[in-house]
Amino acid sequence: MIIAIFRRRLRDGATFDDFISAWEADKGFGVPARVFNAVSVDDSREILSVGFVDIAANDLEADIAHVSLQEAVRHSRIDEVIESTLLHAYYDLHTEHDFTADPRTVEIGSLTSMLSALAPKSSASD
Repeated sequence: MIIAIFRRRLRDGATFDDFISAWEADKGFGVPARVFNAVSVDDSREILSVGFVDIAANDLEADIAHVSLQEAVRHSRIDEVIESTLLHAYYDLHTEHDFTADPRTVEIGSLTSMLSALAPKSSASD
């Protein structure tokens, strides 16, 4: 599982809704993927996008290449509403923990995982 993180700053006068309109994908990635977008509580011009993509780390380069043309178009639109990208990074997810009550480790993609929707149903167990 790959986590993609983008921290962006909106252009002066641009809104979160402007960002979402520019940011929304025209076509899916072809692999299970979910993205969360959040606005900083300290600065309404700062947007954090965190994506979870169900691919192996060693497949990242090939999968990025597979969607590079459609992503170039989308990122061109995004550039119209953002001033800068402060962080653009990919991480290989290793653990998930639940601190709701008694802290416990959760198997990534299991039925109790927050990422269970991305896992194939045959392997989702806890």
